[in-house]
Amino acid sequence: MKNLRLSLRSKFIWTLALFTVVLSVSFGVISAYQLQGELEQQVINRGERLANQLAQSAFPQSNTQDQLSVSLGVYSALFNQPIGAEFLFVQAVKGDIKAVVPQQMSQTLDLPILENSARSLEKRRMPESDTPYVDLIVPIASSDASPAYLRLGLSLEYVQQAVQREWARVAGLSALYIVVGLILAFWLYKNILGPVETLTQSVKRFKRDMQTRAQVTSGDELQTLAEEFNRMADTIQERDERLERVNEELRRANQVKSEFLAVMGHELKTPLHAIRGYAQLLKEGIDGPVTDAQRDDLDNIVTSGDHLRALIDNILQFSKLESGEESLHPDVVEVGKLIDEATQNVQVMAREKGVELRAHANGMRIRADGTKLKQVIINLLSNALKCTDEGQVEIRAEQQDDDVVFTVRDTGIGIPESHWEQIFEPFTQIDSSTTRPWAGIGLGLSIVKKYVEMHGGRVWVRSQEGEGSAFHFTIPTNMREGGES
Repeated sequence: MKNLRLSLRSKFIWTLALFTVVLSVSFGVISAYQLQGELEQQVINRGERLANQLAQSAFPQSNTQDQLSVSLGVYSALFNQPIGAEFLFVQAVKGDIKAVVPQQMSQTLDLPILENSARSLEKRRMPESDTPYVDLIVPIASSDASPAYLRLGLSLEYVQQAVQREWARVAGLSALYIVVGLILAFWLYKNILGPVETLTQSVKRFKRDMQTRAQVTSGDELQTLAEEFNRMADTIQERDERLERVNEELRRANQVKSEFLAVMGHELKTPLHAIRGYAQLLKEGIDGPVTDAQRDDLDNIVTSGDHLRALIDNILQFSKLESGEESLHPDVVEVGKLIDEATQNVQVMAREKGVELRAHANGMRIRADGTKLKQVIINLLSNALKCTDEGQVEIRAEQQDDDVVFTVRDTGIGIPESHWEQIFEPFTQIDSSTTRPWAGIGLGLSIVKKYVEMHGGRVWVRSQEGEGSAFHFTIPTNMREGGES
């Protein structure tokens, strides 16, 4: 029932129909009960007038029962007259003398002599036919102390039949009002809420199909609202088409950029290898003796060449990632061995800076692309060593549930919290000035993020300025082909 949702049409029609039923039935019930009360009061009033007349002449000079019966018989012709009701019986009592008219009623009703002859009025029902009647007792003036009263039984069958006819009329009118109410509800819905529902459906369809427009011809404010919606939809569609064209141009520009980076990288590596090779030949004295100063210069050339080669490699890797040419080749990888190979790659850099390099890993095995995972670790270690002038850089791998969590922690300069997300964007540097103490073009961490996400993991950083940083990334242990886990 919680998920039951009625449409605007259902709510409106059912509400109006229910209101019509409640209103018609309520007025009908009130009318029927009011009619019943009025008719009963009319019958009682007429009965009281006749009872008073009978009470005045109920007893002649003789108090014998025969004479009493004769006296009451004068009025017997009135009992079956159509005065709005029928009189069931009349009982006259004085002392022990009792007469009942008609006589057969004495067999049907138990009419004992009442000790209290005070005036009273009660509604009763006949024992056999269940017919309602009014039991009316009127005191009679008497010369002696014996009780004297006249008891009148006034049938309410006429009232009961009239009320039943009224109930039938109420039921018929209620049904008519309900039909009229439903017709009115459908008419109001069609002319008022129908356009609203049409506009609502158009808005929903517009999310899937921007060609959708609202067709409302009500000639009122709803039509104006629909026209405004159509104009807005035209504007949104035009802007969406314009954005799609811009996005297509950006995709083409990005493709051209990636192709340019790839070509540039390959073209730069060719002369770079030649420069580095000639520098190595000069260091070895192939073309003649080399002084110590010249040897230092040649070492700087080789070092700078290695750095430039690393930058070019990062550019080539990034261009492949951007163009979607990179894919995973997962295999079973020993985590400890992978970390050892990565630390060996940056060991020279750590020694030159005087920074202690630590590694902690057990014999865990995971399924991953070993080459790309080692590149991730090398990039993080290199980044940590660049930012650390003293202290240590540590890498640790631990099993946590279905993931292996790698952590590279350093005691370097730290990273402001406002840059924690920004540093993983390509070509982003915290310090972009030309005088910064480390070199780079801001692709290392971007490559890390893309390689980790290709494995189905995530990467994040926690740092405090002046106290160092800790880079964390996860690799699922149950990774399947394609980087899914």
